Amino acid sequence: MAQATEYLTHEILALAFAVHRVNGGYYKDTRRFSEDTPTLFSNKEAVKFQLESNGPNDFSYITVSDKDYLDAKESVEWLHKDNALAIIGDTLNDFMQNIMASISRTTSTTQNIGLLSVVPKVYFDAREKKEHKKDLKTNFGESKLISTIGSRVEGNFTLQGIKFVEKFSCYVLNGHIEGDLISFFKNFDQTNELPIKGSTFKISGKVKRHGKHYVSNLPETILNYVRIG
Repeated sequence: MAQATEYLTHEILALAFAVHRVNGGYYKDTRRFSEDTPTLFSNKEAVKFQLESNGPNDFSYITVSDKDYLDAKESVEWLHKDNALAIIGDTLNDFMQNIMASISRTTSTTQNIGLLSVVPKVYFDAREKKEHKKDLKTNFGESKLISTIGSRVEGNFTLQGIKFVEKFSCYVLNGHIEGDLISFFKNFDQTNELPIKGSTFKISGKVKRHGKHYVSNLPETILNYVRIG
């Protein structure tokens, strides 16, 4: 049996950050559209195709930038520091144990591509969660629940975060209306640009339920049937 090709782990990680940048996030599965819209390859497949130089005809090879290499280096350092106590206390879950083991290797094979491809998401999500929690506690400590269940709500919504949720094949948007925390799910056409973090725009929707923010536990109103504009 031929021995699996070994690649430098930091090279795979830099490529993983490049794919994450080009894809605009992490995608577990490849998404194919009409002829007018390019295929969105899963992060794992994109990394593998580029490493092995065997992508299909509709695959576009990516140029890895200096910033991608810097992000890869910083992610390893940050994840080791952030998880140091959990590593010492042996309290990491299986997934994070595998992630930490993968980024700690000097070389890796294609068997590790799946884990290394998700490192950018793990890193960016963890950093954003910490920064977001600090911001929420500082600036939204007075957040209150809006209206009653089933009521119509509208207002100028300031977007604090937007993420694609693979499980539901749509985006979750988090933000606030005049200091009161709001979240909702929304589908966006793949050909249209997504709302930009920090932007403010008018929304209307119905109150689905009242709850607590997933990071800060501050009061948050969850909407559905949301229309933008």
